[in-house]
Amino acid sequence: MGTPTEQRYRERLDRYVTAMDVGKPDKVPIRLNLGEVAATFAGFTLEEIYYDREKNTAAATKVLTELDLDVTPGAPSLWWASLHDAVGARYLRWAGRELDVNTQFQFVEGEYMLADEYDAFIADPTRWILETYLPRIHADFAEPGSYRANLALVKGAWGLHSLLEGMGNDAASWASDYGMPSAFSGLGKAPFDTLGDTLRGMKGILLDLHRRPEKILAATDMLVPHNVYYALASAAGDTILPDLMPLHRGSLPFLNPKQWDTYYWPSLRRVLEGLWAQGKRTLFYAEGNWTPYLERIAELPERSIVFHVDQTDMSEAKRILGGRFCLSGGVPNTLLAYGTPSEVADHCKRLIDEYAADGGFIVDSCSVMQTDVQVANVVALVEAVREHGVY
Repeated sequence: MGTPTEQRYRERLDRYVTAMDVGKPDKVPIRLNLGEVAATFAGFTLEEIYYDREKNTAAATKVLTELDLDVTPGAPSLWWASLHDAVGARYLRWAGRELDVNTQFQFVEGEYMLADEYDAFIADPTRWILETYLPRIHADFAEPGSYRANLALVKGAWGLHSLLEGMGNDAASWASDYGMPSAFSGLGKAPFDTLGDTLRGMKGILLDLHRRPEKILAATDMLVPHNVYYALASAAGDTILPDLMPLHRGSLPFLNPKQWDTYYWPSLRRVLEGLWAQGKRTLFYAEGNWTPYLERIAELPERSIVFHVDQTDMSEAKRILGGRFCLSGGVPNTLLAYGTPSEVADHCKRLIDEYAADGGFIVDSCSVMQTDVQVANVVALVEAVREHGVY
């Protein structure tokens, strides 16, 4: 039988996995990507959770002990500012440094890979990253081979190891002490997003679609096995929980349908199918509107993804993907930020009645919650799902 905590863990995990398998568990599972809202919930400033790992963990622990969730997405911030400061990161601004103590971090987008560097990147990505990319985006790597750069490698490697070890210990503690499973294991990306996020940037990748499309195709092709490997490696062999894959540049209107079908989907599909061939399901975190692409997504192997709905038409997602893949999401962030608790409760009841009645559904916010979300509305969401989401 096990201890009461072990029983709670098994019940929650079974509920979550049953829904991901498009089944009907005892209750509709709740997975909330609270993000920095957890700091508000726990009474910390953003500066504190960015710079103090113990307070970051404490905020997540307070959430999972006071809200009746089924899985935890982890600490409120994956970003440990001290690690980035230690190597002189140029692409991030932090609360308590450049920003107010309660302002969310800012990513400074730029063309950190230049247009004429595709060939070097494709030929030897590791060497290009070490010799060109790291010096460009970190002040402490500015002179490769120097004492300062070598020390930065040591600091960065130790810091990342410390962060990942701490996150692993947190997850183990939440499971053993509170009976709370993690929401995912491992992190993946679409190859086009690898290029379009921190390498070429939005401006660069959109220009490349017209000026050097063959380079995009070559680079995304090269990235497929790397992205499959990274998702599996970062999951440390786990195949029960899904790999988290935030999808950034694939939603309408970043690309037109022809561009999406040519440059975005083929390599992404190969990554998803490569993971599923190893028994690893993907949390297809479809940020933005993916409604025009649902028919293509439906071609993936059954149960290989959990399709997360942000601005995608939920009715169309249910019609085309329902019964084949689990759906998640459905609670708009604008409602959580600017609605009232009664409006949130009414929305959750309708969501369950219309889309969760036959199983294969996980309630979550539509996207990662921002600091404008009201804690009272989060509480209302959980209470409404527990009241109405019993099969």
